[in-house]
Amino acid sequence: MIWFTWRMHRAQVYVGLALVALVMAVFLPYGEAVRGSYASHGVAACLATDTGGDRCQTALQAFMAQFNEVANHLSTWFSPLPGLIGAIVGAGLLGREYEQGTWRLAWTQSVPRVRWFTQRIALVGAGIVVVCAALSLVFRWFRAPVDDVSGRFAPGAFDLEGLSLIGYTLYAFALGVLAGLLLRRTVPAIVVAFAGFMAVRMPVEFWLRQRYQAPVSRLSAPTLHQTVGPSAVPVTPGKPGWTLGYDLVDASGRTLSNAQQAALQDRTQAMHDPDAYLRSLGLQLKTVYQPASRFWTFQLTEFSIFAGLALVLLAVAVHRLRRRCI
Repeated sequence: MIWFTWRMHRAQVYVGLALVALVMAVFLPYGEAVRGSYASHGVAACLATDTGGDRCQTALQAFMAQFNEVANHLSTWFSPLPGLIGAIVGAGLLGREYEQGTWRLAWTQSVPRVRWFTQRIALVGAGIVVVCAALSLVFRWFRAPVDDVSGRFAPGAFDLEGLSLIGYTLYAFALGVLAGLLLRRTVPAIVVAFAGFMAVRMPVEFWLRQRYQAPVSRLSAPTLHQTVGPSAVPVTPGKPGWTLGYDLVDASGRTLSNAQQAALQDRTQAMHDPDAYLRSLGLQLKTVYQPASRFWTFQLTEFSIFAGLALVLLAVAVHRLRRRCI
């Protein structure tokens, strides 16, 4: 079966290796440029000591302005990659057998069709894990300097740098296998599998992920810049977490309304020392966030969700194949 599976899927193996080589060719040279700028701006020293000084703030802003947008755009282009890889490989596993009529020969040999099916799934799935692990390492190396500043919970980082990438691809692969079995056509199965992949991944990314664990909150002294509308609040210097929200609260812990915050902004913007005025009112900035230390816990949780769904789908495919008449 190993030799047979290799003969059936060697083209996909070559494509997978070519994909890894292409990603390395795109990301590794640019990653060297990111690391050079990271060193020249002294970002590591700022993160190790204090990100609040003017010099460090200037260095961090210059570095992120130069690379953060580009890093996110490159990662965004590769975000559909797990769904495409899994859907294409999975849909062809049975869809091609039906289209070409080779199932009549394959399923009437000495090897039972369920064993034939499960062994191919195991071998192809192992190949998917290897390719995705290699891609994840490349993405992690590329984004590491940016992640030191912005954190690994950003979608471009979280989706491509850890176990979640493997889980996404296995889920799309399982969808493709089941769709190929039910539709008996490769291209329609790819479309259905990719659509089903996105239909699950989007709610997980934008709604469920932040609820894997209850967030924590932190109170800090507010500044005028933060009251106007900060884009990011550094939770711990050098260890950026995932900021879910922030509010101004008074001394009793009550959140100021939007009208109160707007009025406060109008009063403080014209003052010589607005930060001191904010502190004199007893106001604090309440940041709700997921700590950076939870990254691998969240990765394992998300991988478990998608890998578990993949196992369920493959079990359904095995059951349907066993009951299907030849």
